[in-house]
Amino acid sequence: MASENHSQENGVQNVMEVAQVAVVMVPLPAQGHLNQLLHFSRLVSAYDIPVHFVGTATHNRQAKVRVHGWDPSATTNIHFIDLPTPPFDSPLPEPNATTKFPSQVLPAFHASIHLREPVYSFVHELSSTARRIAVIYDSLMAYAVQDICSIPNAESYCFNSISAFSLYSFYWEVNGKPADQALES
Repeated sequence: MASENHSQENGVQNVMEVAQVAVVMVPLPAQGHLNQLLHFSRLVSAYDIPVHFVGTATHNRQAKVRVHGWDPSATTNIHFIDLPTPPFDSPLPEPNATTKFPSQVLPAFHASIHLREPVYSFVHELSSTARRIAVIYDSLMAYAVQDICSIPNAESYCFNSISAFSLYSFYWEVNGKPADQALES
């Protein structure tokens, strides 16, 4: 299992010596988001495309342990890259809280703000050995990939972890109900 966990320093050299295309996944450190991008990583890796799943060591470990239906350590094309983040508190959930927001995850979200430079450095290093790099990031991690556009052979794509219907309903809430021209005439 240790051989599947590549550190940032040796992950690029060992895996990318001859790769034409590589994919870097940048998930939000929350289980529902980690899980979706991990399953997407499996789909991409089935086409013999190396996938680098970047995150904190804690969240990468959680993603691997909590996945159902397959073993990520048995997939040779998915490489978990543990990026450094500052230490953060990990409080227990408060089941009796009046607001049901999972506030115990906020420290991890705040620590993920510091992933911008490590993600950029990793992709920049990877760009020297891969012809093209596709960075797929969770829609809530745009701040961590904002510098990728300065790497000539890298492109970034946003992954929305919610359905199109939910996304539209959020826009509808913010912008108001669109007028229906057919009903108004």
